[in-house]
Amino acid sequence: MAVLLQNMTEKIVLKRLDNLISSIDCCKCDQCRMDIASYALNRLPAKYVATTQGELLSKLDTLEAQFDATVTTTIIKGAMVVKTHPHHKDDQ
Repeated sequence: MAVLLQNMTEKIVLKRLDNLISSIDCCKCDQCRMDIASYALNRLPAKYVATTQGELLSKLDTLEAQFDATVTTTIIKGAMVVKTHPHHKDDQ
């Protein structure tokens, strides 16, 4: 079985953003979603793990529980920045 190198922070941010996006007052287009994720990922520490695919979900759950409040706060800050300075025209 192949061992994969995964940035768990990226997986946690994308999962949390999916759960939060409907309750955030901002544009929800793909561009804005990725801009919010980029904002958060550039401000959070990377958490790399070497894992097989079977181990990935258990490691994600463990790290997410410890990291959730910081991730949520950073995503919301990112949404406020992206809302103020979107990278698309207002008609989207």
